[in-house]
Amino acid sequence: MTFEELDEKYPNGFVDAEITSLAIDYRSRTATMQLNVRGNPPDRPNSHEYAPATLSIKRFFYVSIEPPDAEHALVRNQLTIQVDGFPEDAKQFPLFEHVKSALPIGAFSCRFFVHDWNSFIHIAGQDAQLSWLKDVGDEKEVAH
Repeated sequence: MTFEELDEKYPNGFVDAEITSLAIDYRSRTATMQLNVRGNPPDRPNSHEYAPATLSIKRFFYVSIEPPDAEHALVRNQLTIQVDGFPEDAKQFPLFEHVKSALPIGAFSCRFFVHDWNSFIHIAGQDAQLSWLKDVGDEKEVAH
């Protein structure tokens, strides 16, 4: 599945998500984000309920994390960073235009605007999967 397909599948996509961790495994070419995603159940469209999930980008081509801008460079004691995730538009980010045009057919690129840093995380890959995590006692249950 592409990031675009995942983004369209859920009511809020990755807007106002909270990243709690990011792991990059170069050997398996997998980038994994632990997120809290705003779900807004259909019976409560104006609620702001968050649910834990894992976003896996498999067979990634690049992961680029921009540093915070000068006004946001001070590290704060935070447990999450708030982001808005969207499919990447190479026209808005000319630095990535040459890379995006070199990606194989079926590959996607996406970006996460990090509110706390006023900068972006850029990722390109072949496959994206979102797994919902549900608390079950002290264990986590994966629900797709």
